[in-house]
Amino acid sequence: MSGKEGVNSAEKAYSVLKFRILNLEYKPGRGLSTASLAEELAMSRSPIRDALLRLALDNLVETYPKSGSRVSLIDLDKVTSERFLRTSLETAAASEFAFNNTPEHLNEMRALIENQIDSWHKGAYVDFLHFDDLFHQVIFDTLGMRDCWEIIQAHSPNDHRIRLLSTISVEGTKNVVINSHKALVDAAERKSREDVMRIENQHLSRVVEETAKLVISFPDIFKSTSVNSEKVTNLSNIRKIYSGNEHFLNSLVTKFDSSNS
Repeated sequence: MSGKEGVNSAEKAYSVLKFRILNLEYKPGRGLSTASLAEELAMSRSPIRDALLRLALDNLVETYPKSGSRVSLIDLDKVTSERFLRTSLETAAASEFAFNNTPEHLNEMRALIENQIDSWHKGAYVDFLHFDDLFHQVIFDTLGMRDCWEIIQAHSPNDHRIRLLSTISVEGTKNVVINSHKALVDAAERKSREDVMRIENQHLSRVVEETAKLVISFPDIFKSTSVNSEKVTNLSNIRKIYSGNEHFLNSLVTKFDSSNS
């Protein structure tokens, strides 16, 4: 394998594994076997090892000497700082957006709301969250501050997984999100900074209550220094804790659809 091919393979492995982790295809805590991943992705072990090292730097993979690697549990301590970052930047942006939006931006947001609704009806929950992100990105794009939104995206891996989990598992999330988005657009159209800020704050703080429900429902995929006393010595052979092409998200969707049928 040439140097360029090796780099391309490592980049591909990194992108695929990152997507699967962020979008809950791999359950938090799932063991990661280099050999199994190499077989699954049809490539050698070297680019897999490189990808896992990068994912560890992203805090998406946890590696333990003599035990192996696993998908990072959702870290509630890091969620606090991730949400502080997003709330600080987005509320400041929303304040300016209230007066500086244009009809073109608002129409784009309305189209994204429709895309969210369509995705929900199709059961495409990853797409639902993707369009949610694009909706909020418009706020920053309006101000010429896309780089600020990209900073939020790059530093919110735990919060992203919580939002996706909430979308699927917490009853009423879809209606709350859609109604909040519609209200935000209407308030922006009226140039009402007070209403925009009130809706934005309610929208961003909603996830705190939902997280508490998720921790109760899925205690094994979260960790926190204040509530979790797990020891590394209990993680022997974690590379073996996998089930081939196990798809955690699909299992959640099946359970969700069954409970709502």
